[in-house]
Amino acid sequence: MYKKFLTVLTLLLFSAGLTFAQWDNQGPWPDTSYIGGTHGIAVDPDGKIWVASYFKDVPWVPQEGDTIMTSGILVFNPDGTEADFSPITTVSTSSGLVVDTLNGNCRGLGVDNEGNILYVQSSSSKIFKIDYKTGQGIARHDFENELGSSPTSPAVDASGVIYVGPVVGGGTTAIVMLSPDLSFLGNATVGPPAIGRTLEVSADGKTLYWMPFTAKKMYIYTRDNVFSEFAITDSALIGMSIESSAWNPADSMLWVSNDVRGGGPYSHLTWYAFDVTSKEIVDSFQWTPATDETEYPRGLDFSPDGKIAYAGTFTTSTPRMEKFVKVGTGFVEMGNTIPDKYTLKQNYPNPFNPSTVITFGIPEATHVTVKVYDILGKEIATLLNDDLSAGEFSVNFNANGLTSGMYIYELRTPKVRITKKMLLMK
Repeated sequence: MYKKFLTVLTLLLFSAGLTFAQWDNQGPWPDTSYIGGTHGIAVDPDGKIWVASYFKDVPWVPQEGDTIMTSGILVFNPDGTEADFSPITTVSTSSGLVVDTLNGNCRGLGVDNEGNILYVQSSSSKIFKIDYKTGQGIARHDFENELGSSPTSPAVDASGVIYVGPVVGGGTTAIVMLSPDLSFLGNATVGPPAIGRTLEVSADGKTLYWMPFTAKKMYIYTRDNVFSEFAITDSALIGMSIESSAWNPADSMLWVSNDVRGGGPYSHLTWYAFDVTSKEIVDSFQWTPATDETEYPRGLDFSPDGKIAYAGTFTTSTPRMEKFVKVGTGFVEMGNTIPDKYTLKQNYPNPFNPSTVITFGIPEATHVTVKVYDILGKEIATLLNDDLSAGEFSVNFNANGLTSGMYIYELRTPKVRITKKMLLMK
């Protein structure tokens, strides 16, 4: 009987797709008036949201001459108002001298290791670095024939080295490396396969994640040190059609998108959190509505605390961005009582639908994680991952989107691991 229950539960979980429902979709952001083919989203250290379209839909009116349509950047404050220097249609110096016009179709946005914005331009194959505090230009690099194709969105490691790939890979094309001042450093690797829009790099600069959507997989490149060339050593996410990606600063999960061209358990217009260590999907959120097969996800980034995600799609008829807010991750200190041992109480209510509260106590300051797993041991959500002082705390778990059944919640510290079961009944 127990084996039969496990089989049925496994089928239910798979048929539901990889859905974790720990994010609240707050809909079009900042409002429904911003429409357009998003091809890059970046969030700077102040929490400002930068977004640009592939299409030329932002007008620049020079002092003399006709209006020029650009693939300019809109910059929003966290409250949804536009920043003082938005929109950015030309890259200029502090003296006001126009260095270039952003009229070459945006291919992607990124944030460098100092928080400045990287803007990749497709048709003229350029990359700009823009001061995130002022909106003024810092540097520009013309790719010429270095890539062998038009450029993808950029990726940056902790030392500030910038990586840009070729949209159409193979042959003599290359993923190239640029210094923080945008000088050409050399090739990371030659001949990356298939057609892609995005790539990511690990903080130490030793692992590249190449994600061509036509290959429907992620290629993992590694190298022994920062002076050697990358080589393919692994692959993951077989069946996923990836066109946008970003690291979540809160937990270092690599988030990637899937669209209608993907297969397997992956859903259309859904972004998934990929744990690069365990090679597992651990979280997700979905664009709403996710029914238009012409929509392609080509923009994603997170607020500095990792609790807000901004995602965008490549169409001219849908909102430029939607906002997603992490739920079920906040915790509350219950009082001044210091327990004399580690405790994990039964969740309340139990059974529950769809929310429940998990309470635990720690007798000393330590690092604490609280996670939820399905009955097969697959991680469903990380509710807490932080350093806490001694005390009693509670954390909420929202199971919207999950199927009915038994789940396991876990308190883990460097000294103890305690688990209990809870029952979701819908």
